[in-house]
Amino acid sequence: MAPNQAAVSERPMSPIPQPARTGEATDYQGRPLVYVVRFCGTEESSVASAIRQGIGVLDSFLQRQGADEPSELVIVYRNRLPGAVTLQIGFPVDQRIANAAAGEVFAGLTPSGPMIEILPGGDLEEVLSVGARLPEGGPSLTWQTFRPADFRPWRAHPSAPVMAPAELGAPDTRPEPS
Repeated sequence: MAPNQAAVSERPMSPIPQPARTGEATDYQGRPLVYVVRFCGTEESSVASAIRQGIGVLDSFLQRQGADEPSELVIVYRNRLPGAVTLQIGFPVDQRIANAAAGEVFAGLTPSGPMIEILPGGDLEEVLSVGARLPEGGPSLTWQTFRPADFRPWRAHPSAPVMAPAELGAPDTRPEPS
């Protein structure tokens, strides 16, 4: 893999981007993605700043490549720690655009494989909270997609379904012990 080629998902890419229903889970096919990584606090202002900055970097990259305006924003939430989260902020693109990734722009795939909706939508606090309650021992990964109207410009966190790998099952919704 080239220096800036990283897999957001380890599953092989398929050229078909449409999800196919499989029982409770939806099977997503990985699509080429350019993304930036941002480490930030869990406060709305920190996450919003990271997302706005990431969109700006990606927009500049796409403009230099002569690419069309993106029609979708993908945000992957990883490595939640108390007060911190790692964001992968990306745009699905043609493979030729992904191949040009360099510097702080990485190429990979959109999340793929069987996924379940673990939250139909909500504010940022709910999005991060549901991810933090996923069973331990598996990947700490949830993700959302947004339409351009939701991220141009990025304001408060838009409500959108939150997805997670089906292998993780549903989050633990039991109240935390007091």
